[in-house]
Amino acid sequence: MADVVVIGGGPAGSAFAVTAARSGHAVTLVDEGRRLRSWPGESLPAGGGELVASVFGAHVLDGHVKAYGTAAAWGSDTLVSHESMGHWSGHGWHLDRAAFDAALREVAVSVGVTVVERHVATIDQGEADWLVDASGRAGAVVSRLGIPRIRVDEQVALVGLVPDRAGALITTVEAVREGWWYSTPLPDGQRVVALVTDVDLVASERATTWAASLASTKHISDLAGPCTGVEVSAYPADTAYREQIVGDGWLAVGDAAVCFDPLSSQGLITGIVMGARAATMLDTGLAQWAVDYRAVLDEHIAVRAEFLEAETRWPDAPFWRTRTLQAR
Repeated sequence: MADVVVIGGGPAGSAFAVTAARSGHAVTLVDEGRRLRSWPGESLPAGGGELVASVFGAHVLDGHVKAYGTAAAWGSDTLVSHESMGHWSGHGWHLDRAAFDAALREVAVSVGVTVVERHVATIDQGEADWLVDASGRAGAVVSRLGIPRIRVDEQVALVGLVPDRAGALITTVEAVREGWWYSTPLPDGQRVVALVTDVDLVASERATTWAASLASTKHISDLAGPCTGVEVSAYPADTAYREQIVGDGWLAVGDAAVCFDPLSSQGLITGIVMGARAATMLDTGLAQWAVDYRAVLDEHIAVRAEFLEAETRWPDAPFWRTRTLQAR
């Protein structure tokens, strides 16, 4: 069996490592021991819990909060709710990412993966039969190999955390002139209040952009409540992909391979599913896996375009005009 080194201990890297180890491979997971820079408030969509459990076991979701649907003001000011209680695949999950990632790495250790906590300063392809890049958007391996990163947009998420006064266990989305807002509760009693916009639309003081746009919302501002002195952090939220995701003795999974638009809530679960699937195909060839990953991306971009085109209230606003031109 092949020796495998996985760079990055997030969900996609852990899914690959766990599945490969169960298949008999000798796996080393190299993780810096700190959380990758993913913005808070990530969720699993309806049915996502079952997919996570199929790889890691249902216990990794202990302590996280069930998500019972979404509500969106998109294309109009009207907030339309979509409850998951009656959905065939059940409820989703609001995740504490730090706890979630730690639980996945514990599963990896339990199945025989060797976890090494260190920063990856150099990449030596000769240290294993397979080198797996699961290092997130930075792509520690693919960047050093010179694989181009193709960006579909220039999105950034401006994220503030406030006390959760609303109590509703749903995700709320609201489109505005500058982009769109996202709010969801966290397991620790806080609430994420995030604006997704383009980098060039952010003022030098990002809190200024965040506060001004929040004041224009009809629904998110009600969920946020008074927001004085909120610290606003910026997180990358662009849709992007690597021109190549598998080569001679290496492959990329998760955000190192494809970054999905956060509007879809697709990135986390796709990273887990495709990471686990790649591990099952190490001995049979990954060409079809790469083709299928590209098909997932193409479908995502097509659905994304349809969804963005459904918002027609600000055709001349820079954020929406850019996306209209992309869709043509």
